[in-house]
This record gives sequence, structure tokens and C-alpha cells, in this order.
Amino acid sequence: RRPWGVVIPVRSGTGAKTRLSTLPAPARAAIALAFARDTLDAALACSEVAGVIVVADPAAHDALDGTAIVRAHDPGTGLNGALVAGAALVPHGSGVVALMSDLPALTADELALALRLAREHARSFVCDSEGIGTTLLASTEPAALGPHFGERSRAAHAVSGAVEIDDPALVRLRRDVDSEVALWDARRLGVGPATAAAIT
Repeated sequence: RRPWGVVIPVRSGTGAKTRLSTLPAPARAAIALAFARDTLDAALACSEVAGVIVVADPAAHDALDGTAIVRAHDPGTGLNGALVAGAALVPHGSGVVALMSDLPALTADELALALRLAREHARSFVCDSEGIGTTLLASTEPAALGPHFGERSRAAHAVSGAVEIDDPALVRLRRDVDSEVALWDARRLGVGPATAAAIT
């Protein structure tokens, strides 16, 4: 069984999570980093994950310090460029997983289930709760990750040949948080400790 290297892109600063519009910019920035902290901790605790690469700017790396991660500089070419840069650092012989950083309800066990299912395909993905976006993209070959994140990424990944992993048990993995309603739903599922502290 090939191990998985997980690449997590993290955006920090006052431009993060602008759709949480009822919150001031500093609060949104803190919450975005809390989401990333809980997502990262779930990945680090996952039995299927051999290592985690965080692609971010220096400020985000400093905020997430103290974890067993590989730091990668964000090349400034957008989300897909960041993921390709991170995938290039995954060791030979490992598969690669692009995991969004705004999954505060994610657990290590649920991520492990998704990655076991991903082993059945060369490239695969999990869509978000709205059925439009993507929260996870996996490839057994790092060079073949082929990320197409952005508007309607679920359709873009399907067209690119990736197989959708559609398991009803992956409810937490589908629950990315881009809005007030999504945050409420994540809290209903149960968020990690960093997010819980940030939103009290």
C-alpha cells in the first residue's frame, strides 16, 4: 500500500474568508487559521497519511508552527499552482492528496476512510456539501494530480477523468466552511478545538 502525502494550501491575512461577512477582518483571519489548524491536526493524526506539506506564506507558517509538517512557499500562482508546488515535494513512491484547509469538523478516521477508498482509483475526489466544489483530490502519482480547483471544480475534476468518491459517511470531509450557514453546520457536526476556541 502506497502511503499518502497530504498537501494543504493555507491562505492567511485579512483577505481570508470574506464571505463570513458579519465578522471583522481580523476575526475572519483568526478563524481561517483555526480552520487550518484543525484540518492539519486531523491529517497528521490520520493512519493513512505519511506526511503533510503546508503551502502558505510565512505568516501562516508561523501561526501553524509546532507541527510535524513540511513547509512549502506559496508561489503566488493561485490555488492550483500552490497545490502543484506542494505535490512536487511529496516523496517518490507516495500518492498525493490535495486537501482544502477549511474543514474544521474533519476527523482523522473520516479522512482515513476517504483515502482507503481513493486507493481504488488513479485519481479521485470528494465534492463539497453543496455538490459544486471539491474538498479533496487524490492521485496515486504526484505528478498526475491535475488540480482544477475554482468555480464548479466538481464538474472540472470529473471532466478531467477523476472518479468521484461518493460515500455517505464522508459528511465531515464534505463540510467546508465559506459562509455563516456552513459554519453553523460545521458546529452542528462538531468542530476541532482550535475552531471552537476561535468562535466562542
